Amino acid sequence: YLVMELIRGQPITHYCRQKNLNIHQKLRLMIDVCHAVGHAHQKGIIHRDLKPSNVLVALDDTQPIVKIIDFGIAKAMDQQLTDQTVYTMFAQLIGTPMYMSPEQAEMKARDVDTLSDVYALGVLLYELLAGTTPFDRNKIQSASFDELRRIIREVQPLRPSARVTTAVATATHPGLSTVADVEADAPTRRELARQLRGDLDWIVLKAMDKDRRRRYESPGELARDLE
Repeated sequence: YLVMELIRGQPITHYCRQKNLNIHQKLRLMIDVCHAVGHAHQKGIIHRDLKPSNVLVALDDTQPIVKIIDFGIAKAMDQQLTDQTVYTMFAQLIGTPMYMSPEQAEMKARDVDTLSDVYALGVLLYELLAGTTPFDRNKIQSASFDELRRIIREVQPLRPSARVTTAVATATHPGLSTVADVEADAPTRRELARQLRGDLDWIVLKAMDKDRRRRYESPGELARDLE
């Protein structure tokens, strides 16, 4: 039998909302996430399915501790992990579309490397800062297979600062279901957009660049810019 650690935590997005964390506190958590993913890379493992439900925050006394789970579709980079090679899937998308890199959508296994995890980290950072994912969740879920791949590979998302100032973004927030709610929340959204505009916009979009050659070379490099 296998003995594994029991993680008593919650998805990082839920934790940030519940604790009402500010931008600096969110960045501190993301830096820890980057270091954890970087550690996996140093051990020769690519996660390939980083998303909020796989990035949990547990409490050690009163300190939040990041735990990355579910390496079910992880890939060994340079060596086989067992004597037999096992293909997770053949000619199918591997991962969660909302957080999937363009090269994963291409379904070319040879192009999926550590930079795919860097892309997913960018999406996760975008969601923590803007309060919503780069692409509309309903549109992604209802898209045909070919349209889904086209969106991931070709459509450029709005900057996080621009995303939070749209009615679409506010409509995804719990409790903002009416025009009055949206208007009342406008000053908060404008202040958040002001804080994101500039460096944070640039960092997020660099991590999520469609051309993987222009992304951060490693999670550690992304963490240094967040610092």
